[in-house]
Amino acid sequence: MTRRVAIVGIAQTRLETEKPDQILDEVIFEAASKALADAGIGREEVDSITIAAADQIDGRPISSMLEACPAGAYLKDEIKTTEEGSYAAILASLRIMSGVFDSALVVSWSKCSEVPVTRVSNYGAEPFFHRPFGLNYITTTGFMVNAYRAKYGLPEMAAAKVVVKNRGNALNNPLACYQTPVSTEEVLSSRIVAWPVRAMDMAPLCDGACALVLASEERARGMVQPPVWIQGMGWATETYYLGERDLSRLTSLEVAARRAYAMAGVTNPLRELDVAEIHDIADYHELMAYEALGLCPWGQAARLMEEGVTEMGGRLPVNPSGGALSGSPFFATGLVRLAEAALQVRGDAGRRQVKGAKRALAHGSYGFCGQGNSVFILGE
Repeated sequence: MTRRVAIVGIAQTRLETEKPDQILDEVIFEAASKALADAGIGREEVDSITIAAADQIDGRPISSMLEACPAGAYLKDEIKTTEEGSYAAILASLRIMSGVFDSALVVSWSKCSEVPVTRVSNYGAEPFFHRPFGLNYITTTGFMVNAYRAKYGLPEMAAAKVVVKNRGNALNNPLACYQTPVSTEEVLSSRIVAWPVRAMDMAPLCDGACALVLASEERARGMVQPPVWIQGMGWATETYYLGERDLSRLTSLEVAARRAYAMAGVTNPLRELDVAEIHDIADYHELMAYEALGLCPWGQAARLMEEGVTEMGGRLPVNPSGGALSGSPFFATGLVRLAEAALQVRGDAGRRQVKGAKRALAHGSYGFCGQGNSVFILGE
């Protein structure tokens, strides 16, 4: 990077199955105002606002006309991305690196209780052949899992253990939506939603928002919070048509990881990183991400789980926050992963803190079968 960028303000709302006492604007405002307070600055001290949202998920056309203001953009430079939340952090970072801006407020949200997300996701399918069959992000996850299992083999128990791990970690996260432990028996007895994927294999949707304040090195030095530096970032997008992709691997995540590692100077992620927050759309997706991120060879993710490497207390704890499997605010989930990773590096993760965490990985994902992926490497 030619100009260093730091995270200097972090905020999330509590993730809940529904927020009947708050309209969407209030949820957004809560996250944005808390992030500014965490950074110790006022809205007038922020140069730009970057938001990540989708009209379909917000349930209104050109939603940024209404939601940009509670996100802090009144009479401010504002830009929107319709990828998921972590891509807003990428966009904001690039704008700061350009030298045009010195700071940015990054905000993303979803109020899934008010929108039929599964049905809406069908509109992301190829319109002539795939959409009429009702494909959505759940059914295509089934495609991906079947492709992986046919190539490498993966017992259901290994995936179920990911859910148990993440839900157990969520017990230490007061912001998590689901703070109750589950057993492998509960996971394996939940109903099939898209063979072989079961209901509890998928991240449960919820309401919530997340916001970060980013700043250039010059601005970051004067902030009240210690800066968490974005040492590397990478992103990549697979081809749109599912028939042209190898669904047994997360190719775009491999590319994004290589780029982030190269920028951050990481050569052995399993040894050089202290904690990871992975966008676990499903338990199988987390396992496949282990391999795409270079934490183990392809087909060996189950072994990594069995050896306890990704457990709290393991060599590389993954999703100490509980991850999306403990509550996914859909569009904002990747930004939540970045916020949680930043809290770990800052030493402010509370009971979910990984002792001695100095370098963290954050991952965001969107699209059918993990079409697009982003990776951040954060450090002190």
